[in-house]
Amino acid sequence: MCCVNFIVRMDKHRHYFPVRYLVREQDAAQRIKYHAVFWLVFVAMHLLYFVADRKHFHFTRTWVVSYSIFYLRFVPVFYLSIAFFNLFRKKFYGAHLVLITAFGMLLLMHLANVSVFYLLKHLYGVPALPPIFSYFNNLYLRPLADRHLFDWISMLIYDTTEMQLLFLPLGLKMSKYGIRQEIERRDLETEKLRSDISTLRLQPAPHLVLNILNTVLAEVQPVSDKAAEYVENLTSVMRFSLYQTKQDTILLYKEWTALLDFIQLEYSRFDDRMQINIHQDGTVPDDKLVPTLMLFTLAENAFKHGVYPCPEDCWIRIDLKINSNELNFTIANSKPAAAYRTDQPKNSGIGLDNIKRRLAIYYPANYSIDISENENSYTVRLRIPLISKEV
Repeated sequence: MCCVNFIVRMDKHRHYFPVRYLVREQDAAQRIKYHAVFWLVFVAMHLLYFVADRKHFHFTRTWVVSYSIFYLRFVPVFYLSIAFFNLFRKKFYGAHLVLITAFGMLLLMHLANVSVFYLLKHLYGVPALPPIFSYFNNLYLRPLADRHLFDWISMLIYDTTEMQLLFLPLGLKMSKYGIRQEIERRDLETEKLRSDISTLRLQPAPHLVLNILNTVLAEVQPVSDKAAEYVENLTSVMRFSLYQTKQDTILLYKEWTALLDFIQLEYSRFDDRMQINIHQDGTVPDDKLVPTLMLFTLAENAFKHGVYPCPEDCWIRIDLKINSNELNFTIANSKPAAAYRTDQPKNSGIGLDNIKRRLAIYYPANYSIDISENENSYTVRLRIPLISKEV
């Protein structure tokens, strides 16, 4: 919380430009302005480097334009590299993401060099260009059949060394990405803390509730097995939600057991008009972790939107598949007839939004969640790796 408050306070002072740029969201016009100013300064600073070497650098139109184009080639390389990074991080993470992105940047740098030297050759001709360009034109535009191993090594070294000029803009971009990820993670922690506090304010002492339920169970058990089963399931769900959901992750078998108890509890209420189909493929391990309440929340949403508002027949289907160290969870529910549908409140999608944000933090590139719907049903398909419990 201290870190978040510090960032917010810094953000209120308009003269802290780097903090505002890294933390605040900008609209399209602001982003274009910031980026345009940065690249203009980037090119100007590199051109000013030659001011101290006036003997060898001629400030003619041809030379200035050539060097300007030469340094502007970093612009498409930068933005395409960021696009590659955003594409790759959906499938890779960690060292694999860094290596694949670096390889993509190297390829883009080579293509940019070839394109620039080809463009300048056809704009001005090699004799009119600065001497250094003549060497690179000969190297990069030489026919493939005439190239030797040394030529390929020279191009690889040059492409690699040129990428160092992108360290500053890429460093700013990665810093911004890292800060945003940290803020989202802290926002999740803050939301969870606020939710826990609100829950505690609205409920009596947890042990009192459980003691009352145990007393009720003892009283109704001799009278009605069905009522006793209902109270027993309710007690199990309450105990789970009160005592086993404080950590960010939970053992899969505990979450799955609580989910089944919750479904049995709800089925007891709506068995006259509801069908539930549950299919489990694979053994639920007792040493694997999943994000707490993730599966439970998806089940709650299915009842909330598919069962509660519908006075007619309805259904829920759940499929759990465990393969090696991966979990596939699919839950589908019927949609109420149009006559029973109401406008959804603004906070109706908080549960799913929260799940998506948690997935992006727990599994940066190794998960998938697919949400689909039609006129009659709503389906969520989730795939996540199972986390091994530390011994």
